[in-house]
Amino acid sequence: MNISEVVEHICNEIKAFTDITVIGLSGGADSTLVACLCKQALGRENVYGIGMPFNEFDRETFNDVSESLASKLGVNYYVKPVTNIADSIDKQILIPELCPELTPVNSGNSRSRARMCVLYGVAHSLSTSCNKRVRVMGTGNLSEDFIGYDTKGGDALGDLFPVGELYKSEVYKFLDYFVENGLIESKHVNKTPSAGLEDGQTDEEDLGFTYDEMELGIRFCRGNLKNMPVIIKSISTVGEFVWNRHLCNKHKHEAPPTIGVRKFLDKN
Repeated sequence: MNISEVVEHICNEIKAFTDITVIGLSGGADSTLVACLCKQALGRENVYGIGMPFNEFDRETFNDVSESLASKLGVNYYVKPVTNIADSIDKQILIPELCPELTPVNSGNSRSRARMCVLYGVAHSLSTSCNKRVRVMGTGNLSEDFIGYDTKGGDALGDLFPVGELYKSEVYKFLDYFVENGLIESKHVNKTPSAGLEDGQTDEEDLGFTYDEMELGIRFCRGNLKNMPVIIKSISTVGEFVWNRHLCNKHKHEAPPTIGVRKFLDKN
């Protein structure tokens, strides 16, 4: 794999798509790589990194890394806590007579959706003041997207996904490339993937498999999409897990369908 060639291609696509980017910097590998690519594509002055901690755990675990990364890259960086927004969402969506309390997943999704509200609001403000194309960069990778490990209306949103066709293992290879070229330091590469929706949460604990384990299943499923309904019972446990997650969550990455009624309304 010629990483420099792929980096150049991604950067050219970013430049053709937008003038200014807004990125939610979580301290994780994906947002770090997206920030590196956007800085290289557009210049540091046109990259706005937004740290959005929910609580003190977020600040100490994720946002200290984000701030250090932004400083190393020289990009714009702002901290916009989402505590009040996420708490308000939790309060409004709770229906006590149906369920006495929110599940951790539902409450965690509130944090993700709160962060996306902030990112798009910041993008709108920048667009108004700069009169330039301002777009929110999605930070999802292929491994997460295929199994739908993200929040609909939250981090599943974005105007462009620069690393959306990279497996998680490839994300780390690209980060190593930027470390070797001096753009970032090894301390900026978080090796413990976490969605950051619960204190102390890790992706492996949530999913039951590492990304390396799932990558084998994802590659197999993607290469056999048409035959999967037939061969699903004969594949490995992780392959079956990956495929079932894909079927259950693929709606997160599809355009919402529209019910066609024009044929009835346009009758002569």
